[in-house]
This record gives sequence, C-alpha cells and structure tokens, in this order.
Amino acid sequence: MTPELAFLLAIVIFWATLNAIGRLFRLDKHGLEIRPVYLTYKSRGLKELLGRVSKKGRIFWRTLCNVGLALAVGLLVFSVYFLINNLLRFFYPLGETTPVFPVLPGITIRLHWLPYFFTATAVVIVTHELAHGVAAIIEGVPVKSAGLFLLLVFFGGFVEPDRKRFEETSMISKLRILSAGSSTNLVVGLLALLLLTGLYAPASGIVIHETSGEGPADRAGLQRWDVIYAMNGTTVFTVQDLSEYMGNVKPGETIILSTSRGNVLITTGRGSRNQSIIGLLSMSNYYPSRLGLEPLTAIHLYMSLQWTLLIAWSVAVFNMLPMYPWDGEKFLYHALEGVVKNRRREARLLINTVFWSLIAANMMLTFIKYGLVSI
Repeated sequence: MTPELAFLLAIVIFWATLNAIGRLFRLDKHGLEIRPVYLTYKSRGLKELLGRVSKKGRIFWRTLCNVGLALAVGLLVFSVYFLINNLLRFFYPLGETTPVFPVLPGITIRLHWLPYFFTATAVVIVTHELAHGVAAIIEGVPVKSAGLFLLLVFFGGFVEPDRKRFEETSMISKLRILSAGSSTNLVVGLLALLLLTGLYAPASGIVIHETSGEGPADRAGLQRWDVIYAMNGTTVFTVQDLSEYMGNVKPGETIILSTSRGNVLITTGRGSRNQSIIGLLSMSNYYPSRLGLEPLTAIHLYMSLQWTLLIAWSVAVFNMLPMYPWDGEKFLYHALEGVVKNRRREARLLINTVFWSLIAANMMLTFIKYGLVSI
C-alpha cells in the first residue's frame, strides 16, 4: 500500500469512528457537532475571551482596525494585480510564472510536509477568525458564537458575528471587520519572518527531504531530516555548494559524508545524463539554531515557522480576492453597495464570475505548463 493510499484510508477510518462515537454518546449536547467530514465545537470560554480582550485598550484595537483597513485595500489591489499579471506571463515573455494550484494533501503537497502545513494552517485560521471577532465587538457587532472546527483534515477556528447587527452597521465598520483577518495574517507572517531571522544562523549544511529508493544515499542509511555538513572534508554550506562539488565527482567514486548521524561512506551512482549522483530527490539548506538546539529539533521548528510564513502571507493575499466565499468579495461588495444600489445582486454575480474565471485560467495554464504541481 502506498503512503498516499494509507493516508486516505486513515482519514476514512477516523471520520467513520468519530461519527459513530458522536451518535453513541450524543456529543452534540456538549457543543460538539459532528457531520460526515466536518466537526465544530462551540466554546463559551472562547466567546468570553473575545469579549474581555476587546474591552481592554479599545483605542489600541480601533487604531489597529484602521491600519488593517488600509492594508486590506492594498492586499485586494495586489491580489487582483497578481492574477492578471501572472496570467499574462503565460502568454508573453514578461518573466517567470507562478504556479497556481489547489491545496490537496498527498497530491499537490507531499505527505512529509503535512504536519507543518496543518500546524501553520491552524495558527493562521485561528488568529484570522479571532481578529474578526475582536473587530466585530469593537464595531458594536455582538459575537453569537466562537469555537473550533475540523474539516476533513483541516483544523481551525470560527467566529460568528450577529448577521443582522452586521448589516445594520455603517459601511466603514463593515469594512474594518472584514479586513481584520487578512491584516492579522500579514502580522503573523511578519512575526514568523522575524523569528526565522532572529533564531537561525546562516546556512551551514544540507537537509535531506527525500531520497531515491535503493539509491546511493538510501543504501548508505541516510534518511529524511539528516544533515550533510561536508563531503570528503569540504564543507558544503548550501545546496549550490553540494551541486558544484558533485560536478567534480565521477560516477562510482567513494566519498565520505560528514552528517548529523556521523561519517557515512557512500559510493556515487550515475544519473540520466551520466553525471555523478548520491540519490537525493529533495533537499534544502540547513540553518542552525542560535539557541543551540540539536539539528532535528532545529529543523522541525524552522519548517514550522517557514510554513507559517508561507501560509499566512498566502492567505492574506488570496483571502482578499473579490470572489466568494473569501472576505475580499464581501469587502468589495460593501465598499460599492452605495454605488450599485438596486443592482447589488447583479454586481456580486459579475464580480464573482470575473475573478473565478481569472483564477480558473491561472490553474488551467499552470497544469498545462507544469503538469500536476507537487511541493
């Protein structure tokens, strides 16, 4: 059984078991609602926490909401520019295109990235929703409920403002509430970047992500997350250093690798272009911790922060796209509702049609150019 099939089977078993337990013990009485692949937990404590936090430093929170409003406008403009500019790059030599593809665990994201991906996603979604909740209370919109959810394999949080009060509030208040999530994502990404910069020293080795089955590295006992520091006594600080060194090695030569598991003797193989290889399918630079953490712990913390940075800034941008169900669509709609007046439904339909078509075109051309993208 392949790892991908085992992962899918585990998901099916998990949700089947969870649904059976939910029905057997009537967990809905305790605020836990379980559906076939969806679980929500409404927390009174989380709702009360939002109320307490929003009462302290209201001027501070209102200032942040105003800053977030300006950031959201910038993010909306940038997200639209990105999609249009990226689409043009598929047809004209204006620079390298950026692949746009859906997040499909085990398909477009390799399984070994999932712990970091899910951790980062949970942090980003929970802070995003809490920011909406605080902003809503500051703008006089009560929060009906708050809690946590699990959708298939995605964990996060939710905040449900009072819809009627939201619709009755002023346009600028609506925009402040809607912009709070993405602007908070920007801040979370910035914090992750600052931690990566402060906690880690410059690159001083190579982290192995994946080895080829029965390749030289695999036969020598090297595994995922091992670190290569030197080859025959020559320090390799980056992936580029390793590539340049291997360019001077002939297939079949024996070299000594200095690694995080000690010295490893390895006989190089022959690649498809007759170049010398050691059988590494995926690798990246290793950044040692300034805190003196041992390599494996340092790697896991680095990957968690790196994925948090990637997910936070990606969500900040794409959440402001003016297309349902993201905040950008509601943001643009409420910003223009005074202009469109009696044509609100048609305006919303037009906005969604245009921007869903844009993102669909980017995805389609990504598949045509790159095939099934996997990271």
